[in-house]
Amino acid sequence: MRNRPDNDGGHDGAPALVMTGVTRCYGRRRQRVRALDGADVALPRGSFTAVMGPSGSGKSTLLQCAAGLDRPGGGSVRLGGDELTRMGGRALTRLRRERIGFVFQSFNLLPALTAEQNVRLPLRLAGGGAGRADRARAADALLRVGLGDRAGSRPAELSGGQQQRVALARALVTQPELICADEPTGALDPATAETVLALLRRSVDTSGATVLMVTHDPVAASYSDRVLFLAEGRVVEELAGTADGGRGATAAHIAGRMRALAGRTAAGAAESTAPHGPGPTPPSAAARSHARKATV
Repeated sequence: MRNRPDNDGGHDGAPALVMTGVTRCYGRRRQRVRALDGADVALPRGSFTAVMGPSGSGKSTLLQCAAGLDRPGGGSVRLGGDELTRMGGRALTRLRRERIGFVFQSFNLLPALTAEQNVRLPLRLAGGGAGRADRARAADALLRVGLGDRAGSRPAELSGGQQQRVALARALVTQPELICADEPTGALDPATAETVLALLRRSVDTSGATVLMVTHDPVAASYSDRVLFLAEGRVVEELAGTADGGRGATAAHIAGRMRALAGRTAAGAAESTAPHGPGPTPPSAAARSHARKATV
């Protein structure tokens, strides 16, 4: 984890993303689950933020709302100067295509396309991608992730780590304002994961990208500038970078904070299921299980 400037104005003015009082509920009536409960997040431009929390804390819902993949039930989500919650479907699709890059755990590459064609896909969807300049952009993006010599390879001809690097090149090719990474190393071995995380870190340090990453791995989170911890749909703690940038100690610190948070969450769950006097009946074990599944 690096110690980078982090103030209300971000690294060069207004924050890249601001989420204020965001709520999101799923289900109806007694099965209604509040995945986000007034979440507040601000991402400085050119920063790397990791989001962690116990299962069911709302991590993936937070990422989906930040990226315009899911609509909040309340609150505000602003990317740059634009309010996502007021946009129609077509405007949101265009915004995601042109201003947000995505890196998923499952790579999401099209098997019939080469690496270079997969990287050019966002440009093609935006109405370009076939010209010489766009081909050069795709080639440069592959070169930046160390795959300049595999442009003609299809996903089946690449290792998992190489496929994830192609996915990262695809996310970078449009020079997006925000990169959303959902468990980007979850399907990779530790050595390959380190390579991918180092590339994400480099995209922030050298290209000024803004990265929001959901992860369960303290080592992955240690590559970030700060870690936001979620519990019951709210940001309950923040851990900033260390002055010496020592990843090993910081990963251990992150793991310790996660254990403490998980312990508090478990204690709260146990208290909520204890016998009660007159009043509403506590939710059943089946309902609590449904809630946990709905919020991840």
